[in-house]
Amino acid sequence: MNYYGSSCSNCGGWQTAGAAAAGVAVGMAVGATLASANSSAAASNAYSSGYAAGSANTAYPIGAIYPTVPAGCAQSDVGGTTYYYYPSRNTWFQPSFGANGVYYRVVLPPV
Repeated sequence: MNYYGSSCSNCGGWQTAGAAAAGVAVGMAVGATLASANSSAAASNAYSSGYAAGSANTAYPIGAIYPTVPAGCAQSDVGGTTYYYYPSRNTWFQPSFGANGVYYRVVLPPV
């Protein structure tokens, strides 16, 4: 049993719990601050990347994989390889075959 008074003869339980709670609160505050800083840095880098890319399409990032191509894509054969071109976003997709069937990867324009 804990004792409340001018001295603490058996306050190990409450002190330990209080210290643990304080440690959790400080840890959560530090974690939230770091998460906020990381989020800001990521947003800043994403903005810089998008800005540096100029008119590059950000709706379909290079390397992204999709199960289907958007409506309005036109099939093109370039150098013996099949591509799908999405003119409204100036985006090229290359079909590939995987365990679940055909998928489409966003690629740089073929040359």
